[in-house]
Amino acid sequence: PESVSVFDRFEEAIQPLVEANKMKGILAQFPPSFKNTQENRVYLNRFKDTLSEYPLIVEFRHSSWDKEPAFDFLKNLGIAYCSVDEPDLPGLMPSKAIATTNLGYIRFHGRNKKAWYGGDSSERYNYLYSDQELRSWIPKIKHISDNTEELLIFFNNCHAGHATRNALKMQDMLQSDLFKPNTDSRK
Repeated sequence: PESVSVFDRFEEAIQPLVEANKMKGILAQFPPSFKNTQENRVYLNRFKDTLSEYPLIVEFRHSSWDKEPAFDFLKNLGIAYCSVDEPDLPGLMPSKAIATTNLGYIRFHGRNKKAWYGGDSSERYNYLYSDQELRSWIPKIKHISDNTEELLIFFNNCHAGHATRNALKMQDMLQSDLFKPNTDSRK
């Protein structure tokens, strides 16, 4: 029916995930045109109210959100911030270890600068992280993990199976001594 909103249809579509306890939250990825403005902060507030039953995670693509008041705004609304690893290009959000709720969320998009704006999505995410690049995230992951109750990590560099390879490598790194808590009682 025409009176059913897109949010009602969305909630109906995700019910099997909710019922199976497979729903950790809703990721809202905003394009570079979604800048940190009063109008967009009002929109986020309404968006959060509309889907208030579910944890909301936001991923910003515009660097205007990279300000302490913006992160405080998310904390006050109870919206989780999605930390990203993406190319270091002007205007994009930098990679930061930020926790605004008890749910941490990290997305690895790859660092394919050449195809980020000009290529199609398969080329944009065609990137295989090196061990060194993944290892550089260990302190950030630890920081987010230490400041949240749960941390979700996703690899979106899905071209040619890179996401799976990098996720397995990251899992190995996190299970190694690099990430184990210090249990030395002499401290």
